[in-house]
Amino acid sequence: MDKEFGIKIEEASAELLDADPRRRLSAARRLTEIGMNLPLEERSVIVEKLCKLVNNKEAFIRWNVAISLGLLRDPLGLEALEKLSTDPHANVRLRVALSLGMFGDERGIDILEKMISDSYEISGHAVVRALVAMSVGKLGHEKGVTILARMVSDRDPVVRWHVAVAFGDIGHESGVEQLSKLAQDPNPFVRGHTAIALAQLGVAKGLPILKQILLFTAKRSEETGNEAEKKMAKVCNDALQTLEQITERTR
Repeated sequence: MDKEFGIKIEEASAELLDADPRRRLSAARRLTEIGMNLPLEERSVIVEKLCKLVNNKEAFIRWNVAISLGLLRDPLGLEALEKLSTDPHANVRLRVALSLGMFGDERGIDILEKMISDSYEISGHAVVRALVAMSVGKLGHEKGVTILARMVSDRDPVVRWHVAVAFGDIGHESGVEQLSKLAQDPNPFVRGHTAIALAQLGVAKGLPILKQILLFTAKRSEETGNEAEKKMAKVCNDALQTLEQITERTR
């Protein structure tokens, strides 16, 4: 490690103990910036110092640490993120869910699985659960299909459409069966994202499900005149054409 980096690390580390929480936050951010400029294999020295803040009494410091750990992507941070995943402050937990997706380590799947029942809501929507689904998709691990299967009937439409997107991101054809459960979802955006996910998966057994979604959405559009239904009918039609082209090429 460059000597200049070492000096900056020590200076910022000293401020992590400052009585002023704003100075502690500033120090944590400086350490993160330093860490981002280091090779992955040298970041553990930064992460080790940030991990000491997981019990900090200031929630805004804890949630900034959660994001920092995701950005730095050092395996040492996973244990700290697991601890923060049960933090009493919801803004910490939602950043943990987001951070695990950025982290890119499949071991984060087990932490995310423990968060699928989080009940925190913003404007009536379960934000943590939605971010959990999104991060499961980003990690792209086949085990994520099992986790998403437990979320496919979530009461929150925002969660369900993130689940649909995540199935497409994982790209495993076993997701087709689960996506079929969203074919007549009452929310048009869930159906639209389900159609896109089926096209992403690109397997022939998704065709009848996609056709069912399109027919259902077109009917709802005609019956209700709802603009969202009209837009999603077009999305579904485009997705169907894409999947038909893909399956035609693979015959």
